[in-house]
Amino acid sequence: MKKLLIGLVATSSLVFGTGCGGDGDLCEDTADAYNSLADKVEDCPEIAQFIGMLELGDEEIRECKESLDSCSDSDKDKIRSLVDCLNDMPRCRSSNEEAWVAELQACGEESGEVSEACGG
Repeated sequence: MKKLLIGLVATSSLVFGTGCGGDGDLCEDTADAYNSLADKVEDCPEIAQFIGMLELGDEEIRECKESLDSCSDSDKDKIRSLVDCLNDMPRCRSSNEEAWVAELQACGEESGEVSEACGG
């Protein structure tokens, strides 16, 4: 279980390092994708406490919208890819916690990092 928790902490760094950008809808979509993870981990309480760190509120959405002009089309594509991957995440079950965390980590790794100008 310790390995699982370390993986979640690492994932939170990847997810926040991805930044936010695109158009206003992309900011909202990003927040919705992060926030939907909380529902997907209801059956995995040890993971749920860490997923709460990934939730984005009004302040983060506002910051995202302010940074729109700093993100390239490539950055926006990476963010869309992450959002799609997060939306496709299955529900976590106590029997698949480690696999679920690995899939969450893969979302961040597969989408890639955005440019520093975009918040990477």
